[in-house]
Amino acid sequence: MLDSPESIQAQIEENPNLLQTPTFALTYAPHLGLLNPNTGMFRHHAGADPVDQVTFMAEQGFTAMEDNWMKVRDIGVQERVGRELTRQGMRMGVIVNTMVYDRPTFVLDDRNERERLMQEVRETAEVARRVGATYVTTLSGTAHPSLPRDYQTANMIENLKWAGEVAAEEGLILALEPINHKGWPGTFMTEVGHAHLIARAAGLPSVKVLYDFWHQQIHGGDLIANLDLAWDEIAYVQIADNPGRVQPGLGEINYGPILQRLAERGFDGIVGLEFENAQPGKAGELAVIEALHAIDPRG
Repeated sequence: MLDSPESIQAQIEENPNLLQTPTFALTYAPHLGLLNPNTGMFRHHAGADPVDQVTFMAEQGFTAMEDNWMKVRDIGVQERVGRELTRQGMRMGVIVNTMVYDRPTFVLDDRNERERLMQEVRETAEVARRVGATYVTTLSGTAHPSLPRDYQTANMIENLKWAGEVAAEEGLILALEPINHKGWPGTFMTEVGHAHLIARAAGLPSVKVLYDFWHQQIHGGDLIANLDLAWDEIAYVQIADNPGRVQPGLGEINYGPILQRLAERGFDGIVGLEFENAQPGKAGELAVIEALHAIDPRG
């Protein structure tokens, strides 16, 4: 049972060093905004400035961060975040590559669409260089309403070969993320196994899989089995509990064994914290840190 936010706050007041540089077994990446660019995970402690939030993350012992909204932030903010990450010795997690995901894209056999996908990678690379990002979240778009699924899969593989070559030239890795069909109706790539097939068929080191355990739990479950089966193509993972997309420990996913398996297999990538704080304010932010200590393999 996790401590209540009130209990955590009391512990902090009695022992100010509780928040000083905790050490985790895995590389967790808090975010600067999940569904909104202004909803940073630690904004109540650090304030609205993304750079101050990065500083606070580092002070709590986090060695990475991620941001779904980096491509739409001002260039000046991107550059300042990049400098602060360098100063703190932190890694930049995923930024979003595919800003178009609500219509068919990768599933099309269309020269103009292929060129747009390639250009999208080039534009993402400009942002990635400012913040030091390597992994870029890449979504499939929706399925074609009438084209048989196997042909759509073949088209996505072909398009990724082209986009992946551009990514390789730019020093990026396209992190293919299957997302659940309930929250994103009509999306084409919804299962980790399907993403694994596509990444393996593309056959490029610059095309890998982002395994989001929350999405997979909603869509199909078998979280550890899918982790093992897709292991050779997984480059990045994200976590959240279900229902509600909140921090681990509040829902149905038992993250302790999952993170232990990652550690046992020597995962040295980033674990993105792609969830909203379950409780508001500073107490809710402290509860997130406590929740991570509860499930981290180091304890």
